Amino acid sequence: MTTATAEKTNTLVNGIDTDQVISLVTSVAENEAYGKFRFRANNQWINGSRSRTKIQGFFAGDKENSDRKQALTVDADQPHFLAGQNTAPNAVEYLLHSLTSCLNTTLVYHASVQGIILDEVIVFAEGEMNVRGYFGISDEVNRGYECIRVNMQVKSDADVETLTALAMHSPVYEVVSRSVPVKFNMTKI
Repeated sequence: MTTATAEKTNTLVNGIDTDQVISLVTSVAENEAYGKFRFRANNQWINGSRSRTKIQGFFAGDKENSDRKQALTVDADQPHFLAGQNTAPNAVEYLLHSLTSCLNTTLVYHASVQGIILDEVIVFAEGEMNVRGYFGISDEVNRGYECIRVNMQVKSDADVETLTALAMHSPVYEVVSRSVPVKFNMTKI
C-alpha cells in the first residue's frame, strides 16, 4: 500500500474508511518510527486445559495506545478428544484463525485503498500435524503444523493475480510461512 496508489479512492470502500488508512500510510511513510508497532497478549491458566488471554494496550504511532478501555479476552481450551473441556478453540486452531483473518483483512484493506470492490471473501485453512512430536514420543517429528493449506475465494472484478498480490501483504502469512525468531524466557513466581 503506497500513498501513490492510495490517492484515487473514495472515502468508504468495502466498509473501510480509506481516508483514515491513507492518513496512516502517509504518516508511516514520513516517519519510520510512527510505523513501529508492538502488540501484547497476556495469558493465564484457568484450570485443566483452559486458559484466558487478555489483550488491551499496544504501541503504535510512536506512542502507547490506550483506545481500549477494557481488555479484550480470548479463551483457549482443547477438544474432549485431547482431554479438554471443549469450551474454546485450541492454540493451533487460533493460529489458523489468525492466518485466515489476517489474509482476509489484508486483502480488504489493500483492495479498498486501490478502489477494488469486493463482493465476497472466504478464506479456509487446514493444518496437518503429527502429535507424536508434541507428546515427546518422537524427536524426529515436528511439534507444530507440518503443512498448512489455504484456499481463498474472492468474488470481485479484479483478476486473481492482483488479488493474490494484495493478500500477500498479510503479516501473519509472512510470520507463518517464513517463521520469525521467538525469544523465550521463563522465571519462577
